Amino acid sequence: MSNYGLLGDYIEKVASKELQRVDVDPERSNQHEIGGVTKAMLPVLGDVDRKASDGNGIPTVAMYLSDDDDPVTEDIFTSWYDTRRNNPTRSAEWRLYYQACVPMRLASAGDTLYCGYMKDGRLLLAIAAASSSVDAEMRWLFGIKNLDGRFSVYDQTKASVDVFAIQLLTLLGFEPQQKDALLLEDMLHRWNYSFPTGREFAQYAEDSLTDVDPKTDNPDEVVLAYYEREYHLFSVLEEAIIQHEYEATPFVSKDGKIDVPQFTKFYKHARNRRVSRAGTSLEQHVQRILNERGIRFTPQAVTEESKKPDFLFPGVEEYADGRYPSSNLRMLALKTSTKDRWRQVLDEADRISEKHLFTITPSGISSKQNKQMMDKNLRLVMPKSIRDTHSEDVQRNTILFADFITEVKDLPTLKNLGLD
Repeated sequence: MSNYGLLGDYIEKVASKELQRVDVDPERSNQHEIGGVTKAMLPVLGDVDRKASDGNGIPTVAMYLSDDDDPVTEDIFTSWYDTRRNNPTRSAEWRLYYQACVPMRLASAGDTLYCGYMKDGRLLLAIAAASSSVDAEMRWLFGIKNLDGRFSVYDQTKASVDVFAIQLLTLLGFEPQQKDALLLEDMLHRWNYSFPTGREFAQYAEDSLTDVDPKTDNPDEVVLAYYEREYHLFSVLEEAIIQHEYEATPFVSKDGKIDVPQFTKFYKHARNRRVSRAGTSLEQHVQRILNERGIRFTPQAVTEESKKPDFLFPGVEEYADGRYPSSNLRMLALKTSTKDRWRQVLDEADRISEKHLFTITPSGISSKQNKQMMDKNLRLVMPKSIRDTHSEDVQRNTILFADFITEVKDLPTLKNLGLD
């Protein structure tokens, strides 16, 4: 079992479909009804009538997910009932209705709907924008391949929740269920309820994996092992620090009143800490592997218009010298997840025509995004296990991290070419 349990610890079976115009278009929608219901939905929603109009609706979290903004959520009640309940001579005809809400108003035909009971008894009604990275990730999480306008049911409740699954579940509002407090005592002894620098914490996570050798082990496996270990340790330490900080300055009084300014400050502090770590951890792990393997590179080199690509190969000296052949230059940008931010890397090194982008989100690149990247001469770099979660067209545009390291290892320097 993973450190975060099974998917069934968070959500039950999931029913999913592609939304049709009649489901979401106010001019065509039949009283906010979601069509495409089949009897296969019964294991998901049950066989008991639940009507919001009778005060017995299903408490539901409606959510809209896209690559452009944070999730939009709203609490509503969903109705699920057999319209022929009182007509025993006819077969059941189940209907699913939702209340008007912002997430459903944002939805469009072609978006994907995910419907399933959370462990707290509420229903999740999540909509992911069509052709988005987050939709591709949701399909990966729930084991979904092909969808149409009718609901299909998927049971991934026995699947282990890894570091990538827990990050997606956290986006959906679930609280990670830590199965152990790995190295908490040692971390508190070192840092006493405060976070070290990102570089120090990354090195601590790396060094804690005593059976991993970045110099000789497969780089595809090493970078994922480092990333997962750091995420786990961060989560363990963060939970302890948040509890400590809350006990020092609680924002809920004994009579239950919330100090809103204190809560806002507390939340922003925790959120900024997470964003800061996420933005640097992957870079630290890749740099550790490159250094251990003796590969020459320059991190955060300054190029045209003060742009700073994550890594330049073989180095900034070669890039800045016009005598050095451009065909020998390489650039590697890092994005944990891409969404639309991949476009930021296109102008970071003008001398390099084909740029490389390293990413580690399972199924995080849609076919639409991949075509856009290929049109811009952007090549993807992934560990093998991440590449294999993508469609064939994405895989064809992807080089393994191990192969990229082999490619840059023997790039000549200015000295090698007699240009120093």
